[in-house]
Parts: sequence; structure tokens; C-alpha cells
Amino acid sequence: MKTKIRTLIAIFALGFIGFTNINAISDHKSMLNAALATEQEEQLTVEPWMIDEDYWTPEATFTNAEAEESLEMESWMTNESLWNPSDEVDTLASEKALKVESWMTSESIWE
Repeated sequence: MKTKIRTLIAIFALGFIGFTNINAISDHKSMLNAALATEQEEQLTVEPWMIDEDYWTPEATFTNAEAEESLEMESWMTNESLWNPSDEVDTLASEKALKVESWMTSESIWE
């Protein structure tokens, strides 16, 4: 008997929640439709620049093509010693060995 009553209460609760959600959705839709029905768009107009062929198809002209400076090769660009250094750096010999310090292993710092 308890199971039937609990089942009926659950069905009633789900039905009530579903019914209130359906009403909320339908009210929202009607409000949305009312808002869309009253909105009016502004009429578009064609302006002269939109149909001007000169505006949309410009001619490719280079007026200052001859006035540009040419690029020059500089000595550092072709210097082989800059691009292929013969001195190899030995990082193992130049760096100091790492030391484990007390703060690195302290349990109180890392917890």
C-alpha cells in the first residue's frame, strides 16, 4: 500500500511539474511572438557608392614603383663566421653543479 501511495504521489508531482513547465513555455512563446509581431524593420536604401563601378573595380596602378630603393647586401649578411661559428660552447664545463639544499627536502614547506 505504501508503494502505491508513493508511486501515485510521484506521478502527481511529475505531472504537476510537467504541466507548470508546459504553461511557462507556452506563455513565453506567446510573449515572444507578440514581441516579434510588433517589431518593424527599417527599409533599406541603395546608395550611389553601392552601384558605382569605379568603386568596386579599381585599377591596379603602381605610381611609385621606380622610386623604391633596392635592397643592398651588407658584409655581415655574407660573413660565414657569423652563420657557422667554429667555437662550440661546452655548457657542462661552464656551469656549476646543482646542490640539494635543506629547503628543497623540508616536509613542512611542501605540505
